[in-house]
Amino acid sequence: MANLVKLPATSKSCFQVGVETPRGSAAKLAYDPNAGVFEYSRSLPVVGSTHPFDWGFIPSTMGDDGDPLDGMVIHQAATAPGVVIKCDLLGALPIKQKDPDGNESRNDRYIFCPHKEETPDEPVSADSVPGELRREIGQSFFSSVLGTGKKIKLKGWQDADEAAASLRRGMKAFRRRRAG
Repeated sequence: MANLVKLPATSKSCFQVGVETPRGSAAKLAYDPNAGVFEYSRSLPVVGSTHPFDWGFIPSTMGDDGDPLDGMVIHQAATAPGVVIKCDLLGALPIKQKDPDGNESRNDRYIFCPHKEETPDEPVSADSVPGELRREIGQSFFSSVLGTGKKIKLKGWQDADEAAASLRRGMKAFRRRRAG
């Protein structure tokens, strides 16, 4: 299996998102690039909760925590770990995270939809995410850290242009780390 973390962040005019945890999963999976496998990380802390959408990372990016930037893909199907989806960027939720050891960092969550995807449900377009869906997504992030000792604070919503600028910074950080 190819090292998914080192795949290009973009393909043509789309961002790529590598799925770690598919929609509907009650467990969090994490990709280990050294072993080339997806490992069980933990179950979600709230009984009966599942990931509302596919969850993963944007290859060839690096966040403040040294990990690839996080991405959620809004669509109606569940994929599988290791699937790479070409996506349109919808926006981002800037998040300030405090770890159990007291370290604070930005750990933004980028929100995508598959490129040219048509769904029978409420359409999500690259220029708009309905307010109710934004609230549900934010709530899912709060639920996902319960019991981990982490605390998060949502810092509003970034539109696609602001989020793209943040993604470009993450791409530059990844290139600097590889060059150094």
